[in-house]
Amino acid sequence: MSQLALYRKYRSADLDDVVGQDHITKTLAESLKRDKLSHAYLFTGPRGVGKTSVARILAKRVNGLKAEDDISSSLDIIEIDAASYGHVDDIRSLREKIGSSPTSLKYKVLIIDEVHMLSKSAFDALLKTLEEPPSHAIFILATTESHKLPDTIISRTQRYDFRPFSVPVIVSRLSFISESEGIKVEQAGLEAIAELSDGGMRDAISILDQLSVLNDVITAESVQSRMGLSSNSQIKKLLDLAATKDIPAVLNLLQEVVSDGVEPTAFCSQIQRFVRYALLNSDKTYGSKFLIHALELLQHAQFGFKNSPHRSLPLEIAMVKLCSPKDSPNVAKSETDSKAVIEKENVKRPDKKEDNKIVDQGGNENTDIDLTTQCAKGLSLIKESNNSLYALLRSGNARIADKRLIVDCKFNFHKERIEEFRNKEMIEKIMTKTCGTNITLKCNLLNVRGTEVVTEKDDELISSAMAILGGELIDG
Repeated sequence: MSQLALYRKYRSADLDDVVGQDHITKTLAESLKRDKLSHAYLFTGPRGVGKTSVARILAKRVNGLKAEDDISSSLDIIEIDAASYGHVDDIRSLREKIGSSPTSLKYKVLIIDEVHMLSKSAFDALLKTLEEPPSHAIFILATTESHKLPDTIISRTQRYDFRPFSVPVIVSRLSFISESEGIKVEQAGLEAIAELSDGGMRDAISILDQLSVLNDVITAESVQSRMGLSSNSQIKKLLDLAATKDIPAVLNLLQEVVSDGVEPTAFCSQIQRFVRYALLNSDKTYGSKFLIHALELLQHAQFGFKNSPHRSLPLEIAMVKLCSPKDSPNVAKSETDSKAVIEKENVKRPDKKEDNKIVDQGGNENTDIDLTTQCAKGLSLIKESNNSLYALLRSGNARIADKRLIVDCKFNFHKERIEEFRNKEMIEKIMTKTCGTNITLKCNLLNVRGTEVVTEKDDELISSAMAILGGELIDG
């Protein structure tokens, strides 16, 4: 007899059971209490953070149902996946169903999961219903990629942004489940699972479920071994070797890790998580510029795995570049060396000298490094919402100076795209929040031509494609 998966067994049944999303559950509970309901809700956020669970809870609560009531067979609560139900005819059929009066409940509730997968014509059909909804209908749209939704859809919904779960919240929930199920797991094992889940509670519970069958006691080592991962000590050793620019030792360690059965793609993701954590926590071991450069190279490597003739080659290239003195200035030395790097850049680009001024007039020599960190954090948030815009900003050497985010654009097409009202508003809002001070966008159009092999128009198209896709032009 099959056993119910733990993530289903411990799925939240009521708003009080939902963990880590208090900013949403409290608001929804208050609106239910006051009978202030919206005709359309939009739940956004990464996978496994409770969007669908809260949607089902809300569908029950608006209809006065109990937490334990089964809604899977209800004719008045309809749940679909837009990935397989996203054509215009499907939405028209749903409009007919939602238009008729409820059979037994007060409201008809339509839950559309991964709504960004709808076709354009399907969005148009959905919009007509959202503009003039029946009084008995409530729509709950859920998506992991809200930036793909038309503004016309978003503007007609009440939006709730679900956050990734922190490691302590995930560990606390896993500890509760482990005790309830009699699963023996060490604290380090719980933390390893939480870090591996990358903010997703459902993934964390699924990993715990899988490992509980394979191990008498779940440890950090068993998590890494069973999931085909490397240890943090190996990652730290790899970064230490890269910081000392020991290329042979770096390649040997990579080969050793892969030979142990660790997938290069998984190892690359592991290193990114390790580096990102170090950057966010202001780890002084390697220096901010080293960590930021490592993240950029590893991110580029992720794009290369799909078409690589050798499965570990993209990661090897990334780590070799990180070792290169040309590509990776060693900012882990002294503050004097850090200033020397900046002064050297000013000599190379005298027209950009103004951009490298320290904003803090109090004379803080580390402000330039702080701004670099803040800029990287802001760009990371922009990437989560719009990857192609992030690529354009990165290709334009986006940096913060004099309370401005300065971007150098080689082509007018790039400049116009970045300065579009919606993009400009999002960029300034994110950077202002990240830096804690008002940041405005400043785009410079550089007078730079490509090689003579291609025309100016072709050069622009190629550069645009490379910026969006993360590619690199190699001279033949």
